[in-house]
Amino acid sequence: MIDTLAGRSVTPPAIASRPEMPSDRPRTMEAPRPQAQPRPTRGSGAPRGRHAGGEGFSFVTASWYDKEGPRTIRIGKDSQTQLLVVLVVVLGLGFVLAMLFGWVLAFPVAFVIFHEKTRIALRAAATTWLTALNANES
Repeated sequence: MIDTLAGRSVTPPAIASRPEMPSDRPRTMEAPRPQAQPRPTRGSGAPRGRHAGGEGFSFVTASWYDKEGPRTIRIGKDSQTQLLVVLVVVLGLGFVLAMLFGWVLAFPVAFVIFHEKTRIALRAAATTWLTALNANES
């Protein structure tokens, strides 16, 4: 290039090298190496779940439905049958009532949920039943 005003030739400034782009790097065909996963630690050493400590299973109750909760309830083979029968009856009855009466059941259900004396009575009944269920296994 020639600078006609100054009367001398001008050389262009040195072009800085462009930054390295990720696409410029050579690619390798290696799979990512799996990292060692830390083993989860349990809160307590007590066995939990199906067949905990022998026959049957166990679960931990919550304080919203068990006055003595949280506590671990162990359920053996005999109590499993009782628990299954209660579950089937409650679910079956609930399904039939929902199909027959539909939204009309919303009012009594809301009464049970929001009325404190009813909740206290249901909680006491659940605690008594869970204690008896646990006593069958002791």
